[in-house]
Amino acid sequence: MASVHPRKNRDNEVTSYQVKWRDAGRRDGDPLWATEKFDGDEEGAAAAAIFKAAVDEAGQRWPAGWVKGQGYIVAEEAGADDDARYRFRAYATAIVENKTGIEEHYRRACMRELETHIFPTFGECDVRSTAHFSSATVRSWVRRLENTYVAKGRGPRNRKMSPKTIRNLHGLLSSILTEAVEEEPPLRARNPCERTALPRTDDGGSSPDDEDIEFLTPEEVAAIRDRLTLRQDQLMVEVAYGTGARYSELTALAPYLLVDDDPARMRLSIHRAWKRDGAGGYYLGMPKSKRGRRTIRISTSVVEALAELRREQHLADDDLYFTGDQGQRLHASTFADRWARAVKKAKKEGVLPSYKHPTPHDLRHSHAAALISAGHAPTYVQRRLGHESIKTTSDLYGHLLPETDDAAMATIETALAGGRTTLRAV
Repeated sequence: MASVHPRKNRDNEVTSYQVKWRDAGRRDGDPLWATEKFDGDEEGAAAAAIFKAAVDEAGQRWPAGWVKGQGYIVAEEAGADDDARYRFRAYATAIVENKTGIEEHYRRACMRELETHIFPTFGECDVRSTAHFSSATVRSWVRRLENTYVAKGRGPRNRKMSPKTIRNLHGLLSSILTEAVEEEPPLRARNPCERTALPRTDDGGSSPDDEDIEFLTPEEVAAIRDRLTLRQDQLMVEVAYGTGARYSELTALAPYLLVDDDPARMRLSIHRAWKRDGAGGYYLGMPKSKRGRRTIRISTSVVEALAELRREQHLADDDLYFTGDQGQRLHASTFADRWARAVKKAKKEGVLPSYKHPTPHDLRHSHAAALISAGHAPTYVQRRLGHESIKTTSDLYGHLLPETDDAAMATIETALAGGRTTLRAV
């Protein structure tokens, strides 16, 4: 409950009244107390009592429409300039542009998503309005996204927007409205996005298609590799499939990152990746996450591929293994175009199913699939791939875990038969 506190001077005279309450709209870890100040006369005391009641009625939150230090302000009194400030386009742009702790390419990506998918619907809406932003309007927007067709890569717009993309867009909208709720005082009482039912990313558990993943068998990987015309591209497929490295990590590899202190247990240090600088360029920086900095064991085939690259290209320790024609960073689209031609040829020759549409990134997924399908622990795969969370690994590849674990089935069968299970020494 809110409470009214008279504030007195040294002469014990009331100079003001302060309404104080624990703000239910604050997040955990933020200061809990909110206050508002009123004059110390009789009118101030009455206003403080009325405001206290309004806070209690609002569930220990700032009353809707109240501006700290000014009182209730309706839209007409706020003026055209204030209205323009709270138009979603202006408000969201300011939030994204002033956000700290993010990379510039992510800031630009957020603005692209806002311009493409959110501003056309909500751009001119008032962020304070419960009519403009309600559960109904957000649901309607999500429904429209579910029926939006997009392209994969440079292909035609013939694929419905994936549930993952819809969730990302909804999350971006929600983050902007959360900022409005957490303004001091709040611009809104609640975030309507919190009540939106979103499409499932696992397609009801039937397939991984919603994640746009294509799992390739070793034979299919070899078929695509053999139809690439450049030897460097063929060796890149070997290393990508053999390590599960992301493209940005793969193209940042150099000979000095090969750890050869034990020839029988060769390892590869992955501690850098190409990053966008926000101005159309790239630089070598940290991988995607802290766990992205990792050192992994590599197989004989990967060791031989790296050795061939260094030998044939006469590489120094800090030279890149994979480069463009002039020794520059190998742009993803350059390799993707050559990969697409190899995929097309493999389909035409009948060595790759026509329904599969793999991208270079699917080599990383296929690396994980090969390990998990053979029974290797998800935790091991998580660390090898550099996933920040085991949940990511489980969500993407959990359905690939072996379905027939003889020891587990024997235990269950014994229990169902009414017998006593035998403890196994570990």
